[in-house]
Amino acid sequence: MLTRISADEAAPCLYLRMRMATKRLLALYEARMQESGVTMSQFGMLVATAEEPELTMSRLAEKRELSLSTLSRTLRPLEELGWLEIFTDSENGRVRRVRLTREGRAKVKAAYACWKRAQAEAAEIVSPRDVERVLRATEGLPT
Repeated sequence: MLTRISADEAAPCLYLRMRMATKRLLALYEARMQESGVTMSQFGMLVATAEEPELTMSRLAEKRELSLSTLSRTLRPLEELGWLEIFTDSENGRVRRVRLTREGRAKVKAAYACWKRAQAEAAEIVSPRDVERVLRATEGLPT
């Protein structure tokens, strides 16, 4: 039997409200990034790769809080586009590394200008301080 809960009894679901907010912010960023031809997901991976030249796949997965299999699926299209390359470490054949290609560096540069506009617009809507408060509050949650 289904239990009915009245709207007066139920507090707004924090998860659903955060998901809605995230979806709206993503739409803003994606719209601003469109002219660069880079999605926010792609941009995040390219920037993370640019931050640490020739970083390991494990380190990149850790930085983005992804499993290695999810990371591999995410990177494959970027490799096919020629924006990054995945290669075996010369000293340890079990370690795979990632680096931007010349085309990837050019994409990051072009997309960064679009991202900066999106970032400024988003910061006008949602205070970065408030976002930091939510992040700190949720640090202890399982990932």
